[in-house]
Amino acid sequence: MTTPAAEDPAAEGSPPSRFELEEKGPLLGNLEREAAAGGLYLIARARSRRTFAVVVNNGRTEEIGSSASMGLGLHLFTEAGVCAFGSIDGLDDESAAAMLARTARAACSAGSMGAAANLGFLTAAPLRARVGEVGRVPIDSVSIAEVEKQALQLNEEAKGMQPGLSARTALSFEREEWRVARSDGTDVAWVVTRFVASQSLTAEGSGGAFTCRAAVPSPHYDALRDEAVLRRLQLRTRSAAQRARALPQAARFASGGAVPLLIDYALAKGLAHEAFGHAAEADQFRSSILAREGRFRCGERVGREGVSVIDEPIAGDHADQPVSANGERRQRVEIVRSGLLAEALTDLFSARAAGHPSKGSDRAGSYRAAPLPRMSNIRIEIAGPRPLPLPFEEMTPENVRDLIGDAGLFERYPRVIFLSGYTGGQVNPVQGDFLFNCQALYELAPGRVALHRPSAFRGTVLAALGSLSTGFGPLCLDAIGMCGKWGQSVPSCGGSHAFVFIEPDPSIRVGS
Repeated sequence: MTTPAAEDPAAEGSPPSRFELEEKGPLLGNLEREAAAGGLYLIARARSRRTFAVVVNNGRTEEIGSSASMGLGLHLFTEAGVCAFGSIDGLDDESAAAMLARTARAACSAGSMGAAANLGFLTAAPLRARVGEVGRVPIDSVSIAEVEKQALQLNEEAKGMQPGLSARTALSFEREEWRVARSDGTDVAWVVTRFVASQSLTAEGSGGAFTCRAAVPSPHYDALRDEAVLRRLQLRTRSAAQRARALPQAARFASGGAVPLLIDYALAKGLAHEAFGHAAEADQFRSSILAREGRFRCGERVGREGVSVIDEPIAGDHADQPVSANGERRQRVEIVRSGLLAEALTDLFSARAAGHPSKGSDRAGSYRAAPLPRMSNIRIEIAGPRPLPLPFEEMTPENVRDLIGDAGLFERYPRVIFLSGYTGGQVNPVQGDFLFNCQALYELAPGRVALHRPSAFRGTVLAALGSLSTGFGPLCLDAIGMCGKWGQSVPSCGGSHAFVFIEPDPSIRVGS
């Protein structure tokens, strides 16, 4: 079951893996030989992860925490394609050999128990590659004392932006490294570095307590020494502080029904990720709204011409994954291409049933988990976006009102509802229903801006796709989060143009 591994040009000149093994090394090499001796095909996944974070709450250090983990996951397949999965903590030779033996027995007995077979691993092209980290400084060089000092300073600045604010500041650092080896000669390793500075601002009043958040991600641990990054964080924090201070006095929004909507890129990322992305993951196609009889509805029109939904890894992005957890190069996936369903998020084991080639779209939450089709950076793109007069962080609600007025939207609608900030939601991928929450709601009309308390944004996937019509500003793709699926959690990211307009539709509503 083995074929020669092809050399990948990306391997040249890149740093060696932390899992220092000559070629595949004694551990992975021995495991592959033992698997082959038993007539089994092996996919081995080693992962190392280090994190630390400093949290300051209202001027006092609340938490300084760190964690480190390393381990190995073993995926074994019989010649018939029946598989079993096992894992160990650490990279101990004896423990790995024992786990291989137990997993091999499970794989060999699984067929007699009616386990489904899948020979998707035979379609993979062998790959050898090393993809290095993009961080300017190593995580070991980061001073916790300096990070705590920065967090305390940022927290004090945030508290002083509005009277009576409570502020919580978190600075988090992560280094994640993977190595995947397969029985066909594949040997790939990659590193992703992450830093996030986040602020939570809370204000209380007669209308209750409201919290608004601001965050800036970066692949560089020393990002706060970059004046442009620091400026962006300060502007976002100031906007969140002003909004939090104003919300307790804001009125509730009466149910608006089907109204013209403008959403910012953070909410658009939530829409793209939750409503469109999960529905395009091929392991969901037995029940997805974007599939029929287990097959992606490729070629069907679901949106206006010029509207696209795209997922792809971006170097240095918070959710970057250049290589799949099965050892394939992760590819760009155009889920919707100019209004038409085009491509699905597939991997080696879901591609055949979905009727699409593998796009290397699988991720694993850790070495203890088997891979699943998952998103990386997902975005909404609309052809011919209108320009912004200012950078996104400097756009006030009044600027936004003037922006859509200049676009002629008030000539068609007496008011437009502007939803800002994404605070989570839920989707039913079978029926295509979604419900999202925002940080704030603004009612925009000629000469008027009225702030309201947050309200729910709900509708159906296909109605939302069909109603997206206009983009404003450049692509903003740093809306970060964590994505949970089948007990696994992985970093997510994405966005859209700075603002996206959604035409009124009876299936899309705002309000209780």
